[in-house]
Amino acid sequence: MKRKNIDLLQGPVLSRILLFSLPIFLGLVFQTFYNLVDSIVVGKYVSADALAAVGTTSPISNLLVGMMTGFPVGASVVAAQFLGADRKDQIKPTISTTFWFLLVFSLVLMALGLILSGSIMHWVNVPEAIYQDTVAYFRIYLLGLLFMALYNFYAAFLRSVGDSTTPLIFLIISSVLNIFGDLFFVLVLHMGVAGVAWATVIAQGISVLLCVLYTRRKSEFFMFKKGEMVFDRDLFKDILRLGLPSGIQASVTGLGFVLVQSLINSYGAASIAAYTAASKMEQITNLPMSGVAQGLALFVGQNIGAGQEKRAKSGLYRACGFVVLISAGMSALILLAGPGLMQMFVNAEDAQVIDVGARFMRIWAPLIILHAVQECFVSFLRGTGDSIFSMISMFFDLITRMVMAYVFALACGLGFMGIAWAIPCGWLLAAICSVLRYFSGKWNSKRVV
Repeated sequence: MKRKNIDLLQGPVLSRILLFSLPIFLGLVFQTFYNLVDSIVVGKYVSADALAAVGTTSPISNLLVGMMTGFPVGASVVAAQFLGADRKDQIKPTISTTFWFLLVFSLVLMALGLILSGSIMHWVNVPEAIYQDTVAYFRIYLLGLLFMALYNFYAAFLRSVGDSTTPLIFLIISSVLNIFGDLFFVLVLHMGVAGVAWATVIAQGISVLLCVLYTRRKSEFFMFKKGEMVFDRDLFKDILRLGLPSGIQASVTGLGFVLVQSLINSYGAASIAAYTAASKMEQITNLPMSGVAQGLALFVGQNIGAGQEKRAKSGLYRACGFVVLISAGMSALILLAGPGLMQMFVNAEDAQVIDVGARFMRIWAPLIILHAVQECFVSFLRGTGDSIFSMISMFFDLITRMVMAYVFALACGLGFMGIAWAIPCGWLLAAICSVLRYFSGKWNSKRVV
């Protein structure tokens, strides 16, 4: 365990952040593969309608899982600050308190989702042609909700104490199993969209099992003795203050995309499939930025906890410069190879889907740099403990995207492409808000220790 830990409090700033962030980035890549492979397999080997069915559930799934994935990321900042302040006795109670909350909350959300799944698909205007497949995929996907919450719980807290490698190893294993499962259930058993959903649930369950077995043997912070698996009400206040905004941020973002999804669905199955593929490419381009940003948040958390504010700020500037360069490369890739990238998801015969998706991506691709800046400054604020404002800045992104999508698509008469123009508008406003908050210095009063 100690060999895998990276000292974020000493040494070259950028190299430490990048070395720590690399496994997080690779983990995000493989985590994205879960739903990405689902989309590719059904798009290539079932139909474009099947791709639309899988894609139309993504914003709704994100709404439900947002709290379970976002909450532990925010809560892990508490552990990171305790580690930086050399108050290791507080890390176990932080972990156990977060665990009990997530266990209960994920089960409640799963039950509500299963009960309301049919009604939800009607609310977001899912076309009748893909309704049955959409509901089937969503209900099976919900069964893996607890597994997703627990994997992100283990991954977030292992990273908070400096181990970003182990979660990656387990995620790679489960991602490979998911790929083989998708192909087996679809090509051999001919189960269609239900098959890829079951493959995802099984793979996620295995990743959680591996995390449990490892941490019980190798991580001192997860070796609980009798009476140590407590729910600490006092600690929960700090956990809730940092974790809840992160969870709400992810959940409300999902809600915004659900509302936009209703607009997308009104343009028919071909546009849904094009948007699904284009949104997957947006996720892929964001992966390097998100990986560095998540690493930056924990770097900042540990250094703020240790009283090294200057080093934390240096980390922000250097990480931001790095991801800006990466974002320029991503923009160039999409502008030059848009149609080819779309053919990762659908067959060449689906010419309309390829053309619409490529044009959609070329609208927001030149402005990815705005999202890079937003990611870094929001992560710095989260690392300092100013998670409420980091949530607020993401609210601006959400609201702007949602409102401008309807304005551009309907009021301005741009139709489906108006939704694409709304994306960089959200990035811009969120970037401005987070940068202004940083320079105000108000984040300095939000630290836990």
